[in-house]
Amino acid sequence: LGTRADVRRISISGLEGTTYLDKTEGMRRKVRPDQPIAFSQETDQVHVNTEATCVIDDPVWNRRITIAKTGSLSTVVWNPWIEKAAAMPDFSPDEWQRMVCVETANVGENAVTIDAGQSHVMTVTISL
Repeated sequence: LGTRADVRRISISGLEGTTYLDKTEGMRRKVRPDQPIAFSQETDQVHVNTEATCVIDDPVWNRRITIAKTGSLSTVVWNPWIEKAAAMPDFSPDEWQRMVCVETANVGENAVTIDAGQSHVMTVTISL
């Protein structure tokens, strides 16, 4: 059958010690412990005031995916887990196991307002 990706086996480093809003707890403000993010339940975190590069460590496929960014002060980390994924019409029943979102953003208190004639550049570089 081959080896299948599994979000329960990965970890994400780079956001240790950052402040985040936990969307699974009504946007409760928390500080990330000094350890990589691991997944054992629905996760929906908005890390604020961070320019950090993140690394997804995937031991099942023996790979490290690096997500570097500029012009971004927020990083969203998300996985819907079992119950929420089952309610999403565009997810197959076990698709939550094979995905994770590490999103470069400027949201909430890091939102960028651009006046007429101005610009803002945000980049993301994903490497394996």
